[in-house]
Amino acid sequence: MEAYHELLDEIQLDIERLREESGGVPCPSNCFACCRNTATMAISEVEARDLKVGLEALPIEILRHIRRKAEQSIRKLKAHGYDVENIMPDAGMEAIAVIKGTPEGECPMLIGGVCAIYEHRPVICRVWGYPIHSGNELACCHKTFIGKRRRFRPLNYDRYWKVCQNLSTELGATRKTPNCYLVSQLLSA
Repeated sequence: MEAYHELLDEIQLDIERLREESGGVPCPSNCFACCRNTATMAISEVEARDLKVGLEALPIEILRHIRRKAEQSIRKLKAHGYDVENIMPDAGMEAIAVIKGTPEGECPMLIGGVCAIYEHRPVICRVWGYPIHSGNELACCHKTFIGKRRRFRPLNYDRYWKVCQNLSTELGATRKTPNCYLVSQLLSA
């Protein structure tokens, strides 16, 4: 986990660099649109272990709420033929269409517009809103950096994700798990 926390420190430095270059934080504090359709987002094992630390620190009432949300997402996905075994490798992109724009599509940890595990959120949650390199593409929230995405050196999300995958492999896990299934598993243990 030490190597993962070093990666998070590196990401934070990259974010601070981009904030300085661009003139601030790209997202308004009351916007959580990116959390609305992340119930099937892939999470690596190393991110899951850190997420578990954040979940374990929460009061039981919040944990029950988070688990209920995750289970609602799973029920809706299951009704459309998706389960933890067949939802990947497409990172849930096809499956998200089933729950997109519905309460079941929301990240289970989003409560009243606030991330319940903010300090332990996955890497993509840390970088989204900024221009990021995602493989061969430049990606960014459609609400931020409008008309100026290419002016700034993007965050290297592709590399961050590969580091997470490598660290996960070192931990003995090669599989990534969709958010709602992972949360349900972590809270059932």
